Amino acid sequence: MEEESFYIKVNGIVYEIIPEEEGTFTIFKSGAEHMQLLRNRNKKWMRIDYKTDEPILEENKEVEDVGRLIDRALKRE
Repeated sequence: MEEESFYIKVNGIVYEIIPEEEGTFTIFKSGAEHMQLLRNRNKKWMRIDYKTDEPILEENKEVEDVGRLIDRALKRE
């Protein structure tokens, strides 16, 4: 069963979250595709590189904030 998209607000900015396959989420910001996120086995949120489709290991406050609110919206830890 495919999950429906939902909206979250981070620091006054509204993001549309579209669940994809295998725990991946496409994130829209201001109506445009902004990034893709993946939650790894260690419960760490990572941005996916559009060119390589590989997770990017970096500290990114926006990714962490959006990921935290995705978890909250889906009520998981």
